[in-house]
Amino acid sequence: MLQFLFLKYNFGKRTKLTIKVSLTCSIMTLICALFCYYFLEIKGVIFYALFIYSIVNLLNILMFLKHRKLEITYNLMSILAFCVTYIICLYSGGVNSPFSTFLVLIIFSGYATTIFYGDLWLVIVSLAALSLYLISISDYNFINYVPEKADNAFNFFFLLFLIVLLGGVFGRLMSKNNTLVYKSKKEIAKRNEEKTVMLKEIHHRVKNNLQVVNSLLRIQARGVEDENVKLMFKLTQSRVIAMARLHEKIYNTKDLKYIDVNDHFKLLIRDLIHSYNLDKNIVSKFEIEPVKMSIDTLLPLSLIVNELISNSLKHAFSDVDIGELFVALKSTNNNYEYELIVGDNGTGTSGCVLSEVVNSTGVTLIETFVRQLNGSIMTLKEKKGTNFKILFSNIHAK
Repeated sequence: MLQFLFLKYNFGKRTKLTIKVSLTCSIMTLICALFCYYFLEIKGVIFYALFIYSIVNLLNILMFLKHRKLEITYNLMSILAFCVTYIICLYSGGVNSPFSTFLVLIIFSGYATTIFYGDLWLVIVSLAALSLYLISISDYNFINYVPEKADNAFNFFFLLFLIVLLGGVFGRLMSKNNTLVYKSKKEIAKRNEEKTVMLKEIHHRVKNNLQVVNSLLRIQARGVEDENVKLMFKLTQSRVIAMARLHEKIYNTKDLKYIDVNDHFKLLIRDLIHSYNLDKNIVSKFEIEPVKMSIDTLLPLSLIVNELISNSLKHAFSDVDIGELFVALKSTNNNYEYELIVGDNGTGTSGCVLSEVVNSTGVTLIETFVRQLNGSIMTLKEKKGTNFKILFSNIHAK
């Protein structure tokens, strides 16, 4: 009845386990005390120790309903169990007592609660076992309250007690908890799979919507005669395509959190070269370390690369036979700090300042995205053409 009383409360798994074990020990100890007294004629210290433990521990459990502090209940239960077990061992054969095995249960119960209590009781019980051994080999002997004629029955009864407690209580509870853990893991795996499918579908829809936007911009640009306006449309289309490519990459990969930078940049620059359709031989060179980044980092980085490469394709290759685009990425500090170099072998400027190379809208976008990455951008004057170095943090990988 008491067990059903506790189960109706919404306690956690660890609390239920502690209460169930404590309640079972109280009931079984009371049965053992009565059995020893009436059937085995074991009275004195052993009977009183068992009887007192069963009553006091039962009160300890009932008090838990009032204060709801599991640590207090567990500590009182463990101290009480240890003292009673040690006393019974002293008066039922010392180190040879069948009751000495119950000291191990206190350690087991400690580890079932926390590692700290498990380690603590491991030390205490080990010292207690050592003291039982030292007493057994000393000249001082405690009175053995187990009559010789009841010795076998006493040993059998407590062995049966141990079997029921370990197998029927600890074993069943652990099996039940393992089943619940297995079901929980299956449910979590199922939900994760559903979320993965949903996220992929979202990225797929975003990619499709961005492609629709790109198509609308392309259709709108057909009726425009002004070349500068057409160029503005083309630049906007390249930015939309850069974002669409990223969502497409996420949709087609197993890892929704991180994207392969090398493959993404190659596809991005290939699309840009195809979009501008220059009457030049354009060669792309990549030196990209095997790095994976989240979409939060890679999206602004992609738009930076898009602006710089678009600018190179528009202005850099008028006086060269073979155009070269160069993209290099490497980590510089524990995979959190990165260096990106984007450049070309075309016609550079005397000062090679960002505002002299890229249009005002592009400059604003680049500076905004660099700040978003907690980074900085600088020009590389010593290299031929127009080249930029961006230092940034992959802040979402920390």
